Amino acid sequence: MSEESYIRTGLANLMKGMEGVGGKLYLTSTELIHKSHAINVQRGTVTLDLADIETVERVRNKLLGVPLLKNGLKITTNDGEELRYVVNKASQRGEDIEQAINKEKPNVM
Repeated sequence: MSEESYIRTGLANLMKGMEGVGGKLYLTSTELIHKSHAINVQRGTVTLDLADIETVERVRNKLLGVPLLKNGLKITTNDGEELRYVVNKASQRGEDIEQAINKEKPNVM
């Protein structure tokens, strides 16, 4: 996939248990993709079809166990799986994902 086909890219940590898997989050017109950096213990790519995303929520991430930072996104899939990301500009990133999802869904009359 060429970089021109990306709607938005940026650094993101995908939370897996206590570890934040550092990498990049790519939004295309059909997918949300997290590609980890090579230095992570947990590596790989997580790809979600936008059609499979049920909700996108802005959440507070915890600092020393206290929910303080407004830099989180919680993505819930149609089958109930929850993925949490730590991102910059979470509100804007969430809006971008929601807009891409809405473009994917056909209008129902």
